[in-house]
Amino acid sequence: MRLLQARITFVILQVLDLLTTLAAFRVGAFEVNPLVAHLTTLLGPVGGLVCSKLIALLLGWWVRKRLWMVNLFYAGIICWNVYVLLVLTHARH
Repeated sequence: MRLLQARITFVILQVLDLLTTLAAFRVGAFEVNPLVAHLTTLLGPVGGLVCSKLIALLLGWWVRKRLWMVNLFYAGIICWNVYVLLVLTHARH
């Protein structure tokens, strides 16, 4: 049951990361992860991010022991995305 909850949390965090990253792109942010940046160059912002999230989901789905650490990492990324969104939105006004 704990593994299922961790996996559901992982999926939700991936969706939140996708949405917050797209929102950050709209206000002028750029991708700092080289792999994701390359994918967004090849496939466009939405396509690149969706592709990177599919890769993350495939890799993360098979993690059993330390998925809580991965989830904590992605929660931090989402917090960073929200921070960037707030800073860039405030800078525009």
